[in-house]
Amino acid sequence: MAAPFFLCFFLPVLSSRVFFPCGHTPKGLRPLNPDRKIRTLRICLLAGLVALGCSEPGPRLESPARPNVALIVLDTTRADILSAYGYPKATSPSLEAIAAEGVTFHQAITTDFWTLPAHASILTGQYPTTHQATAETNRLPERANTLAEYLGNAGYRTRAYVSNPWIGASRGFAQGFESYIETWKSGSGIGEDFAIDRAGVTGAEEWIDERVTANENFFLFLNLNSAHMPYSPDALTLFDLSPTPRSPARTQKLRTIKGMWAHLGGEYALSDEDFEILEELYAAEVARVDQLVGRLIDFIEARGILDDTLVIITSDHGENLGEHGKVDHLLSMYETTIRVPLIIRHPASFAEGTQSDQLVSLVDLVPTVLEICGFSSDSLENSGLSLLGGKRPPDAFVIAENDRPLNGIELMKNNYPDFDTTQIDRRMRMLRTRSHKLIWYDDGETEVYDLQNDPEELENIADREPELRKQLVARLEAWSESLGEPAPPTTSTPVEMTDPQTQEQLRALGYIE
Repeated sequence: MAAPFFLCFFLPVLSSRVFFPCGHTPKGLRPLNPDRKIRTLRICLLAGLVALGCSEPGPRLESPARPNVALIVLDTTRADILSAYGYPKATSPSLEAIAAEGVTFHQAITTDFWTLPAHASILTGQYPTTHQATAETNRLPERANTLAEYLGNAGYRTRAYVSNPWIGASRGFAQGFESYIETWKSGSGIGEDFAIDRAGVTGAEEWIDERVTANENFFLFLNLNSAHMPYSPDALTLFDLSPTPRSPARTQKLRTIKGMWAHLGGEYALSDEDFEILEELYAAEVARVDQLVGRLIDFIEARGILDDTLVIITSDHGENLGEHGKVDHLLSMYETTIRVPLIIRHPASFAEGTQSDQLVSLVDLVPTVLEICGFSSDSLENSGLSLLGGKRPPDAFVIAENDRPLNGIELMKNNYPDFDTTQIDRRMRMLRTRSHKLIWYDDGETEVYDLQNDPEELENIADREPELRKQLVARLEAWSESLGEPAPPTTSTPVEMTDPQTQEQLRALGYIE
């Protein structure tokens, strides 16, 4: 019995391939890189020698080449609202503590300004043009390969807790997960985002505890949605944010705003003071989410597995708080919605306290996770670049995309028939370098901003700098052509689902009437 058991430790390491159940090898995965393979071989040798003296196999030894993965997405959280990114009030002490032990990326850019396409990019490592989860399809197609599928096929236990119905199982986002928990169905009440998020963290802790007891590698995906409109924390002073005294009646009224559509339709107007109140409410919501993240990280540390867990904290998109006269996050490719936080903690991969100014994209997360977990993702179609590598070339750029906002167009037609929907019925693309940004619309309009000298994007220099505009458009066109012919989009799924809980949660968030 001892000899065959001893060989079982050698075969996965000595083989030139990694084997997966059912004969399926996930696209883009290759065996461990040489350094990690050597470390794994040493552990296997030790385990095998121990096994020779035992009549029965002992517990499985953990390999440092296979960390657990905890991917936490703080829905609707712009980077500059976090004290971890310099905000003057203590909105994110937990994230600050995590960042002190990992790396903080200051130029992380999402791929769209709303939940569904951005999360699809986070989970597939692809831009919207490729994964085709867009405003025109409203779902992630089955042909997409997700991080959960890659890691699940490699032996990881996989689970998700999500609080935003746009990334529910009916939208195709459960692919690869053994269990996919929609917390608005298990929380304490519809629209009570903090209670819903808290239910997700509680469930995640219980599930992690089971994985630790069973000595199993895990991939946890957690979506926390409390920072999303409407902003409704019960006590602004709870987090010592020192809010400015305001009219209670006005503050209460602003807490009922669900999103931008009514503002766009002229139903209400917002003053500068209103935007200041909204920022205070939003900051308090962000602070509450930070508390939940800190609680989960403390739990992982208490179970003795924090250093063996790759922790990634990011957001799908930001939020407008009066910039460019906008509220909410839709139909905006400005830095307030496109620049997101990205903090990664994994001592074996990133030195503690690192501050990175590299221009990176959320499509870079999948190749980064796979490399840290011992695999390569070179063949992933249109994937980003691993964040473990050297610095990006100085002319690097990232992309964001949004297709025609069909749901919003329909909502505006039904609720504000006098509104001219042609002004929003268009596709948008953004190309961002370290110094400039191009925003392109398919009706011919363009915006160009000098981010070094105009970080708030107040002056569109497209007409003043025609050569610069031409160069940026040419780069965008070349990038688009390099993708080839995109796959045909799947048929759009109506927002009005038969599931009443999901429908009511979408209504509570302002997506439907």
